[in-house]
Amino acid sequence: MRWHCAAFALAVLAVLAVLVPLCAGATEPDWQACAQAGTAAEQRFGIPDGLLRAIGQIESGRTGPDGVAAPWPWTIDVGGAGRFLPSRGAAVTAVRDLLAGGTASIDVGCFQVNLRYHPDAFASLDEAFDPVANALYAARFLAGLRVRDGSWQAAVAAYHSATPEHGLPYRDRVLSAWNDDTTPVAPPVIAYGVRVITPVLAGTAPGVIALRPVSGLPGLVRGRS
Repeated sequence: MRWHCAAFALAVLAVLAVLVPLCAGATEPDWQACAQAGTAAEQRFGIPDGLLRAIGQIESGRTGPDGVAAPWPWTIDVGGAGRFLPSRGAAVTAVRDLLAGGTASIDVGCFQVNLRYHPDAFASLDEAFDPVANALYAARFLAGLRVRDGSWQAAVAAYHSATPEHGLPYRDRVLSAWNDDTTPVAPPVIAYGVRVITPVLAGTAPGVIALRPVSGLPGLVRGRS
């Protein structure tokens, strides 16, 4: 009988050893949520691999528990003062309070979409902080700028600012993050059908897919006048 009790206790402990980490993981923030959403959005809109993720790294990058920086989905910024909130709900509440207090220009989410300059980007504040929705809007905006301005370099510049003194330093930071992006990202859930082949960057040889900046190309950079 004693042996059976001991065996039963060991079995219970074995089950708990599996369940406890799973439960804990369910409440921990997903440090790859922005990167995964960014990868899927890049594929959907034909953005060079890693470029949107590099923008996210600059816009909302936060050092994780493993010491590696990653875009943080619950980030807000007002006037250059960024805040990392602990949860989606906390981020929504913080933005709602800012709006109620008269602050209109607020950057939100993985890719820091500005609510003042993009008032119709999201149906709600909750959607604004959804990594997938945030990434899709940022990617659509970036791809549109590329069509308008003729190159990814110009598009990334416009994503941040139409003013060169603001855009150029940002461009350099994005390029640096893009070049240094060697962190493996789990593949996103494919919800958009056929993957889009990454288009060729301006300045590369015809038919060559540039997955990283090519030496000698002008730098790249967000949409705020």
